[in-house]
Amino acid sequence: MSSQRISSYASLAKVHAAILAGEKSTSPPSHVTPSISALAAQDDWGGDLQAQSNCPTLGVSAATFTLSSCVFGDAKAKTVVALVGDSRAQMWLDAFNTLGVAEHFKLVLIAKSGCPVPLGTYETNNDNGTVSQAPWAACTAFHSFLASSLASLRPSVIVISSNYQLDLADPTHLAKPAEVAADMTSFLKTLPAASTKVVLGGFPQPAPTASPTLCLSKGPKRIDSCNFVPSSPVVAENAASQSAAKAAGADFINQTPWFCATTCPSIVASIIPYTIDGYHADKTYLNYLTGVLWGSLERYVH
Repeated sequence: MSSQRISSYASLAKVHAAILAGEKSTSPPSHVTPSISALAAQDDWGGDLQAQSNCPTLGVSAATFTLSSCVFGDAKAKTVVALVGDSRAQMWLDAFNTLGVAEHFKLVLIAKSGCPVPLGTYETNNDNGTVSQAPWAACTAFHSFLASSLASLRPSVIVISSNYQLDLADPTHLAKPAEVAADMTSFLKTLPAASTKVVLGGFPQPAPTASPTLCLSKGPKRIDSCNFVPSSPVVAENAASQSAAKAAGADFINQTPWFCATTCPSIVASIIPYTIDGYHADKTYLNYLTGVLWGSLERYVH
């Protein structure tokens, strides 16, 4: 039954075809989901399931929680998959939960918004979205909590989903790709040796140079004017995470082809893929990718 359910989602070939069609489209389809108004209201977020559960969204000063409060998927299953990271892990939660229920694995979310997993000392990412230069003690503490939690949990698979635009403190600077690779490698080497490590990387973040959803909200004459190409720093940071995975013996799943071909369309399969802030994918598009995600994860989980 589960295989039949997952097979109802779009295949990788169908997603690729939709992306290519989206690149060429100049006029919006008759119906688009989610609506611009929903995205402007910051709805359709992939972590909605977390907000509806007892799993806490860690505030700026919080670093720990009870793992049992963040169990999703098939809670009775013996196979355990840990989804870890920052808001990039949270945005994937609903799609991972769907797979956990359908394919019978227990999903444990261990995430702190704004706190990337590479082992650096970060500037403080405040709850209001601003960043201050003071070292973020709670993020450093979360790194320790994450390591100890995974050591005790001993999951079959650890999936890492994180941002790699690293605002480092002491001294304050944006990490260069070599620093991203070194800090990510250090993190991966803290993970339990017996667990399979998979980096879900390569997210083609539009921001800070583009915002396709904001562009669409302005009603352009041609929607292809809202297509974008990820900036060179985003490409370099994503490449650094991939090299870190290789250095640490982890596997790497590249999301870029799930969103982009030559360019990254602002509408794919009548779906707007990105949140209004340009830093995340929206829930509807990630749900559309459920079958593609499982196609990449199945060999690790089963």
